[in-house]
Amino acid sequence: MRKISKTALSVLLCVTMVLTSGCSIGSKSKKETEKKASEYVTLGEYKQISMKKSDVDEQVQKQIDSTLDSYAEYKKKKSGKVKDGDTVNIYYVGKMNGKKFDGGTCTKKENPDGYNLTIGSGTFIPGFEDGLIGAGVGEKLDVKVTFPKSYPNNPDMAGKKAVFTVTINYIQGKKILPKLTDAFVKKNLTSYKSLKDYKDTLRQHSLEDLAWDSVYSASKVNEYPKARVNEMYKQLNTSIVYYLQQNNYTISDYLSAQNTTSSDFKKELTKTAKEDVGKQLVYGAIAEKENIEISDKDYKTELDSYLSTYNCKDEDALNEQFQNFYGTDAKQLIMDDLLYKKVKTYLADNVVEK
Repeated sequence: MRKISKTALSVLLCVTMVLTSGCSIGSKSKKETEKKASEYVTLGEYKQISMKKSDVDEQVQKQIDSTLDSYAEYKKKKSGKVKDGDTVNIYYVGKMNGKKFDGGTCTKKENPDGYNLTIGSGTFIPGFEDGLIGAGVGEKLDVKVTFPKSYPNNPDMAGKKAVFTVTINYIQGKKILPKLTDAFVKKNLTSYKSLKDYKDTLRQHSLEDLAWDSVYSASKVNEYPKARVNEMYKQLNTSIVYYLQQNNYTISDYLSAQNTTSSDFKKELTKTAKEDVGKQLVYGAIAEKENIEISDKDYKTELDSYLSTYNCKDEDALNEQFQNFYGTDAKQLIMDDLLYKKVKTYLADNVVEK
């Protein structure tokens, strides 16, 4: 019953672009193969990077705050009326012509925790969220809606009327953040040995990110290899189309939700492709100058991690998934990601904190 969300799709589009950022740009023309990355760019200062300690501390704290926020709990308001902007926990049963339909229910039996819905988010079909405004906690009410004329989730329901019987379980109240302690880290952040290990790792990653941002912004890309940009465009477009298809959407649905045109979409995608290729050229140039390379052992270790993450039994199965996601095989993408990480570590070692 949820409709295509403009906000959600925007965020997921960004996520898709981030996933392909820094990936391999695939095949190159013979002429481009002969040129090194350093021939395309003018590098900024990268051997001694000056940085304020307070900036690093601020970056670390932002990540800590974000982590704690993801584990936040909320007081449950068991009284009061639903207002626009409230987050409510609900159960619901949808019926069309008196009969339940697929995807239209969330009951205590199916989902004991209920569903958290922010009123005004546009997550559900038009009329549903507005229909809950003014309802009291504990109240059960019928909300009458009409499905949009264009409804990719289930075209058979497009334009039809339905009634949802909704139970308001509670309204989300004050946010309660957990305390960052050794016990919290050991329970929830199990990849870290202790609170100190967690903070040390965050600081290292913050140094790497800030160092990279400093060097990249100080560098200049003099030329963008056309074949590389085209290949990156293909990877971005493939991943976006694949995501949309997996959620029963089309590019047309996305363009409509974003209120944009196909031409503007292609321009934005081309811009992103150029930016990503530019980043590759910058860290590739640093790797060339400092003889930073990826060993077979590095690759094997990272490949095992990817196989676990993507639940693949071998590299062939991983390649199949990557062909679906990005339209290319996995090895060069993994190698390029490893090179990016190694360069960032090298840059962090060159930071002078003040």
